[in-house]
Amino acid sequence: MFDEFLKLIHKSMELDPWVIDKGVYGYTEEIINEAKEAANACRNNDNVNLKEELGDVLYDWANACMLAERDGIFTMEEVVKGITEKIKRRKPYLFENRAVTKEEAVKIWHEVKKKEKDEKVRDE
Repeated sequence: MFDEFLKLIHKSMELDPWVIDKGVYGYTEEIINEAKEAANACRNNDNVNLKEELGDVLYDWANACMLAERDGIFTMEEVVKGITEKIKRRKPYLFENRAVTKEEAVKIWHEVKKKEKDEKVRDE
């Protein structure tokens, strides 16, 4: 199913004037708009609309990634790899099969995030 979805995105990039005109940066605005609509669906406990809006977010995300790839900015694979590595760093307990409380999870996330930020500043 996901392969069919990606083929549709490729076709959109070739033939859909809306997609072509928006470009990668225009799609970031679309992601924000659709995320707001998803949040509204959550607030209204409207799971049918939430499912649709999350699909719209995914569609816009995929368009942005593939347009960026087309333009030589980055690849979808790099985006997925980046978030996977971030989650591995910030949620190590998942890979240690260790249960933590919500408070512990938040504390670990913030500690690792701060460490990453400090290292980034030091490297600049």
